[in-house]
Order: sequence, then C-alpha cells, then structure tokens
Amino acid sequence: MKRLVLACAIASLVVVGGRLTFGQGRGNPFIDHSDTGETIHVLPAPAAIHSPHDTQPTDAPAHRGFSVFPGSYGSGNLINHGGHEISGAGFFAIYWNSSVANSRDSKGTGTLQTEIANFASSFDKDLDYNLIQQYSATDTISSTLSFAGDLVDTRPTQSSIADSKVKSYIASLFNSGLVTANANTIYGVYFPSSMKITSQGGSSCAAFCGYHGHFAYNGKDIKYAVFPYTDCRACSVPGKAVADILTIVTSHEIREAVTDPDLNAWYDSSGYEADDKCAWHNLYQTANGFWVQPEFSNKDNGCVVP
Repeated sequence: MKRLVLACAIASLVVVGGRLTFGQGRGNPFIDHSDTGETIHVLPAPAAIHSPHDTQPTDAPAHRGFSVFPGSYGSGNLINHGGHEISGAGFFAIYWNSSVANSRDSKGTGTLQTEIANFASSFDKDLDYNLIQQYSATDTISSTLSFAGDLVDTRPTQSSIADSKVKSYIASLFNSGLVTANANTIYGVYFPSSMKITSQGGSSCAAFCGYHGHFAYNGKDIKYAVFPYTDCRACSVPGKAVADILTIVTSHEIREAVTDPDLNAWYDSSGYEADDKCAWHNLYQTANGFWVQPEFSNKDNGCVVP
C-alpha cells in the first residue's frame, strides 16, 4: 500500500446562504473554513454581498472586440505575495458516477462529460485563459492549458460528503492507478445532483457552488477543484443551463488554481483573488460558445472580456 499524506488549503466559490467569515486578517468576506478547519477562499453570490456596480449577476453588454469593466470586489490590482504559480497546467475531470457524466449539456444534444472536455480543450485559445500569463512570477505560466483526460467512476450517489473525504477520494484514485498524480494538473471532481459537499461554513447549493484547493500526496502538491451539480436555486443564474454555470465556475477555479494554487501568490490588498474580483458580473461566451466569467487584469486595471 502506498504511503498517503494529506495536508491542504482551499479556495471556494460561495453563494446564497454562506456565512460571512474573516480571513487573512482583513475582514475579507470571501474567506471561510473547510470541514477540518483549514482556511478556504470563498466567493459570495450577489445575494450575500453587494458590488458597487451590480447587485445581480450580469452578462457583458453586446460589443465588438476587447472590453474592460471595473472590478466588482476587492481593492486595486493583484499583488504578488511570492507563492508558486502552476507553469504548464493541465485539467483532468473526474465524474463521481455516470449520472453526472451523462447529464445533458447546455445545448441539450450531448453530455456534460463531452461539454467539459470540449470546454477544457478550447479554453486556452484566446485571452479567456492566457491573460493570466501576466501573473508569471515565481513560475512562468504557459499560454496553453492541456486537457489531461477524464474518468467516470461508479460511486453510488450519497447524501453528502465532507471536503476531507473528497481529498481522500482523489488520493484513492492515485493509489489504485486509475489516475496519475501530477503536481501541474488540476483535478476537477464533478458531483451528481442532490449530493452535497460540506465544509465548516456550510454545504454546496446552500453555501457554495464550487472551490479549489491543494493537498500533499507522496511528496506532490496536488491541486483540485470541487464542482457540485448546479441545479439548485442558490447556484442558478437566469437564462443559463446547469452546464453553463458549471463552465462559468470551472473557468473561475481553473484560473485561480493556476495563479494562486497555495493561497500565497496572487491576491489584492483586501485578499481577493483574480477571479473573485470579476465574479458573476459581465459573464460572456467564448469564441467556442462556452459561458465563462471575466478575468481581472493588472495590465488593464479591470475585468477583461476579450
């Protein structure tokens, strides 16, 4: 049996029902704690916090070409705090079971598994992803994001699972040889409808819509993200299908996992990470038709819609 060591910190996307907690000593409402007490980076929904620009989720206005919008949250530009970035990042999707993998995509013609694979394979084709190259510091961020594949597991849907168990589950996939552990890969776990993921501050579809974090496994710093099925009121946005919300949340977590994987690299003076500053506002479709959120750009002093 392989030796297993777990240690972690988490960042998450939080919505209606999430309590406001304090983190990084600045009274940042985007901070919560995992079920085992580690600090997590949360992103409250418009119902939980109020942007000075918009109080509800918004789509970017019709436009031609490059647009920049004021950041919705935080203060000033991102600051380099000296931590690592992921250089040549990859994304590997893990589906808890076939019920989530085979759920319908946003077009109603395919599956979520196909939609996420197509999204991850095309996310780096424009500034949607490679805008984050400007945050190369300790490590040089590549302009490409590789889709490292996916796995559809056969786990029975259960009522809930704690974050600590999610990390153990990913480690078990490494131990069994079903998935290869790689410190540059972000492992995104997609859960079926009605299965709740719990943290100290609450549960999915009541307190958050997703999060990213990291843990130690056999000497490797493993990055992971958790994606509950967003068929709930708290995680819904008018006019968007479940798969649309999942690509929006996935875009948020991938870019933050690359720019601030250990929660000690890029965030502003108030503790807000890059995607926090633009969350839920000026949502837009990529050239390939996938819904995402803008990324904050220091160079442009705002949230960029390519």
